[in-house]
Amino acid sequence: MLGWALFDVASSTYIALVPTFFGLYFAQVVARGDPSASAWWGVIAAASLVLAGVLAPIAGAHADRTAQWFRVVVVTTALCVLATLLLPAAASWGVLVAGAVFVVAQVGYTLATSVYDSLVVDVAPASQRGRISGLGWALGLLGGIVAIAVALLLVHGVAPAAQVQRLGSVFVAAAVLFAVLAVPGFAGLRGLRSSVAPLPIHAAGRAASLRAVGSTLRRWREHLPALQVLASFFLINDVLVTIHFFIAIVLSARFGLTVEGLLWLSLLYHLIAIPSTVAFGALADRWGARPTVLAMCVALSGAILLLAFGRAGWVPVAAVALLGLVFASIQAVFRSLYGSLVPPAQAAELFGFNAVAGRLSAALGPLVFGVAAAALGSNTWALCLLFLPLAVGAWLLAAADLAGCGAIEGRESAMAATGDAARRRGAG
Repeated sequence: MLGWALFDVASSTYIALVPTFFGLYFAQVVARGDPSASAWWGVIAAASLVLAGVLAPIAGAHADRTAQWFRVVVVTTALCVLATLLLPAAASWGVLVAGAVFVVAQVGYTLATSVYDSLVVDVAPASQRGRISGLGWALGLLGGIVAIAVALLLVHGVAPAAQVQRLGSVFVAAAVLFAVLAVPGFAGLRGLRSSVAPLPIHAAGRAASLRAVGSTLRRWREHLPALQVLASFFLINDVLVTIHFFIAIVLSARFGLTVEGLLWLSLLYHLIAIPSTVAFGALADRWGARPTVLAMCVALSGAILLLAFGRAGWVPVAAVALLGLVFASIQAVFRSLYGSLVPPAQAAELFGFNAVAGRLSAALGPLVFGVAAAALGSNTWALCLLFLPLAVGAWLLAAADLAGCGAIEGRESAMAATGDAARRRGAG
């Protein structure tokens, strides 16, 4: 399990800095403060997520059918690292080039992590996937802390007005850290699924991978519980990713925070997220994934209210603390829940569909938020729009038919199956 989690450590160096801060860098440096910058940033973020969502199940099906999960992860990681290294240079080439390079980096990251996420079915039994997924996510956040510490060193002592310009060096540092830390991560992944044989050549090509995706779509009823969970994740993830892409812009505009101040808040988020992700993962195994996610949605609502209507100086700290409690935890519990619903032989392919749901839903959020913020001239009502997908997603999860999935529902469905305490722990 530890070897598997090492890649989470590496990839977190990218996700902690680049999507979070490139929006601010794009608005103030690339677009030079243009009033339409938020709308442009929403379009770029949406494009990166749509393209990644379309490619993820194809890459996953190819990995399943050729047994080349390791090669797919290595190649897509290299793509992300190289594109991230080019971001500062691309910024001088204009909005379109900078946006395109960011899209390449984000697609590389998404494809690598979607295949990596599918390997959770190999490192943990169904009854422990909430705990293991949460632990892996929490260990991964250590990579984010390292990246933030390096970023703080790079901006410390720089005049507040010049700190946004220094973000170019921060992105280069993130790429270097991802590349260096990915090496032990690759070593930890290499031995996984070594017992799975590839399909014959005629059945393992790209055309066969596309046919496999089409076959899975035609047989959607066989995966109905997984699709119900995906529908919920589709909407809740819309909220999470929109916040991720716009949080730096919102906090900078509403509270006048410098890049250094934003980095300290990001560090606070990571320090809270590590223990909370482990705790919520264990709670999901004990109480069930569904009630755990629903409880976290309530806390997420509180964070959105603070960001939308708060004015006091303590509001950014309180909002980020709430996000630290639930942001990574929701995704980790969803990962374990979904992993318990997919057959191992199609894990990478079906986790690719998970990436489709996550990225296509997330694409809508930044696009709507960016356009709304630019049109209204304020982030307040754009933030309020997030309550709609959050409420509908929570309702869909509450209504999902997970009957018979004891390992998924944990204590909840196990109690329905038997009144014996010992058997409750082993249900499913």
